[in-house]
Amino acid sequence: MPKIPKLSDETLELLGLKPKDMSVYTVLLKLGTAPLRRVAQEAGLNRGTAYDALKRLIDIGLVSHMDAKTHRYFTAEDPQKLTGIAVRREVAIQEAQLKLKDVVPQLQELLGSSAHRPSVRYYEGESGVRDILEDVLRTSEKYGDKLFRIYSSEGIRDLIAHAWPGFIKLRVRKHVRVKTISIGAGGVTHGLDERKWLTQTNKSPSYIFIYPHKTAFISLDERQQLFGVIIEDEAVSATQEMIFDAIWKMM
Repeated sequence: MPKIPKLSDETLELLGLKPKDMSVYTVLLKLGTAPLRRVAQEAGLNRGTAYDALKRLIDIGLVSHMDAKTHRYFTAEDPQKLTGIAVRREVAIQEAQLKLKDVVPQLQELLGSSAHRPSVRYYEGESGVRDILEDVLRTSEKYGDKLFRIYSSEGIRDLIAHAWPGFIKLRVRKHVRVKTISIGAGGVTHGLDERKWLTQTNKSPSYIFIYPHKTAFISLDERQQLFGVIIEDEAVSATQEMIFDAIWKMM
């Protein structure tokens, strides 16, 4: 019996398929034509799941069906059709990109018209923290002084560093400066940064980034998982910057 080829979940997603769809399709390739009960049995799925997979396969043209007196029989189409599906999706993506060239500038105009409104965005996990760090660098780099400010807490500092180990090197390479007030022990300078320390009397890990027009807060939830928010409002950012600078001068 020939070996059944494997496609990654990412490839299947690009084709509009799920792993169970591919399992059902390969079963049908081996069976030729079969009713739902037999397909589900051979694929190791319940009938409802197998039927949903067959519907998706029919929709994209990989399976056809024929109704008999007592059963509906399903047949797998030529695997070469997978290549056709990929080509059609590639063409559709190219067409979408062309349409977006006109739409995106219009959407950006809408964004500009509401730029004065504050916004709050929520992030979870290490990937969310990386999104926040990317926003800090990208936004700070846009402005002339290329500077942001941080309140750095002993209890969370290493977790943030683990979320994006290359953050500091990229910051230095982009010539973005930072002033840091460390809460608790630890923390060192790496270049283009200044650091001062405050005593931490209890463990309440939080990290605050203050950068142009935005303030980001990163902390830990009850499961000790990272989460964060970005507040985009010039007044909030300016107030946080004023408080930070006042503390900085007193240290």
